[in-house]
Amino acid sequence: MAALHVTDGALVVVDCVEGVCVQTETVLRQALGERVKPVLVVNKMDRCFLELHLDAEEAYLTFQRVVESANVIMATYEDAALGDIQVYPEKGTVAFSAGLHGWGFTLTNFAKMHASKFGVDEAKMMSRLWGENFFDSATRKWTYKHTGTSTCKRGFVMFCYEPIKQVIELCMSDQRDERRPKLQKELTGDRRAYNICCW
Repeated sequence: MAALHVTDGALVVVDCVEGVCVQTETVLRQALGERVKPVLVVNKMDRCFLELHLDAEEAYLTFQRVVESANVIMATYEDAALGDIQVYPEKGTVAFSAGLHGWGFTLTNFAKMHASKFGVDEAKMMSRLWGENFFDSATRKWTYKHTGTSTCKRGFVMFCYEPIKQVIELCMSDQRDERRPKLQKELTGDRRAYNICCW
């Protein structure tokens, strides 16, 4: 509690599977009471791939519930002096991580990678990587709802979740010869593929 008097910000780490718990609410209440704006970290993302074997859409909905639950708590302790204290993945105030493996990212990382491919600025690309934004790889068009085809996927799923999942599966399978070109192809097509971690 005393540390909050001298900090500029707070990282609130939440297990993506267990979700927001009593301790999370305590930490958020204390931080907001000291007028420290929090940033949410949705941790243990690797559990979705390796332990629970969630499909990509289920994983997205799980992450979305965690963010919404944290925002409900923050709305309870809202302070006009702080302004908007809610956290939003598309604004870079939510990070996704796997602390056990030492990697993490915000949508900013993926927006930078993909913005030039789509000819849009990073802010617009970030907004497409969260929420009801779907990309159909067959038609190469964005829509606000699923078209029902197998080539249409949520932006977060197609451009963030699935590439990371593929990299992890390659690393876990010990397919050394395939690993390097796959990393380059699936993530960015350049050497930034090796740096998923933003911290």
